[in-house]
Amino acid sequence: MAQKPIKCCIIRGGTSKGVYIERSELPLPGPERDRIILALFGSPDKRQIDGLGGADKLTSKTAIMGPPTRPDCDIDYDFGQVNTLLPRIDWTSNCGNLSSGAALYAVHKGYAQPTEPFADVAIHVVNTGNRLLARVPVADGGPATEGEFKIGGVPGTGAKIELDFQDFAGCILKRGLLPTGSARDVFDVPGLGRLELSIVDMANFCVFVRASDVGLDHTASLEAVQADRAVLERMEAIRAVVALEFGLATRENLEETMRVKLNPTLFILGTPRDYATVNGEPVEGESTDLFARCFNRWAFSKAYQTTGSTGTAIASVIPGTIVSEQVRGGPPPEGKAREVRIGHPGGTMSVEAAISHEGGFKVERAVVGRTARLLMEGLGMSRAPTS
Repeated sequence: MAQKPIKCCIIRGGTSKGVYIERSELPLPGPERDRIILALFGSPDKRQIDGLGGADKLTSKTAIMGPPTRPDCDIDYDFGQVNTLLPRIDWTSNCGNLSSGAALYAVHKGYAQPTEPFADVAIHVVNTGNRLLARVPVADGGPATEGEFKIGGVPGTGAKIELDFQDFAGCILKRGLLPTGSARDVFDVPGLGRLELSIVDMANFCVFVRASDVGLDHTASLEAVQADRAVLERMEAIRAVVALEFGLATRENLEETMRVKLNPTLFILGTPRDYATVNGEPVEGESTDLFARCFNRWAFSKAYQTTGSTGTAIASVIPGTIVSEQVRGGPPPEGKAREVRIGHPGGTMSVEAAISHEGGFKVERAVVGRTARLLMEGLGMSRAPTS
């Protein structure tokens, strides 16, 4: 069990934090690579005390980076959600927050030219095969470290990195934005009965439901809803029904899959309201168009997924979805873009969204602003067996 030094960076991307590792530092994808990463993070352990993990789902993440394997991209980015309680890594979804860190990494490591004032970076998201376009502010030959852009859930301000998820419609099931063909569907959910949901495959596999339909107090704090076991069981029951319906899990592996995989992610929606963030900062309901919480793997998020925000924004411009019903002002006129301001436990975030209606729904724009910062660059030590 000799220690293995691994060159890596720790980058705060959006409201998440991850360990970014060059692909050449690791074995090929498989059990040995996973063992090394798990040991680097100190998993499985709720505290991750013997590794670099942050003991929270927002900070127990890895990004495997390398030269592009897609000719129209500048860099490969392979996202892994490192489990804290099980010796498992989920490689089947994407993290939009760490995507902003991947864009910064590409400029920092020279995969993209640091030309002022902006570097345009094309990122191959290996998990889904899609192409993410990013614009990174550049100063003094590298990623800009200062700026005036603020995101909910992160103190201070930073340089605004723009992420365009236009290419990510249908990225999980490859069946388009609405995999059922409908803006709303009814599912039989144990403990809840017949429940109306909107299923939108956009950047990740998004499931939208009204807070009032699932017995969730729209005004309760994050701590209160997370402490309510009955609420957690109802949320997981919805995820399980959807996962089985769309082949994201089987009955044999359902329980473990629900504790490991991010998809499907559940988004519980309510109308805008005044509230305080998890850090106690006041948010006025008039400054938002929607209040939403995201939930997966038995936990409500302290912030809001970037991929989920694009799914939410795109759903808000599709007539008939639960999101378009709940969002302030309803869906825009056909073909018109809108900015959606989402209130969430960590603060607020805005997404520019536009679709066209010709031959079905096509995403024309799905742009969200994030910030990112390089926190550490050096050697991480893994205790997993080396090859």
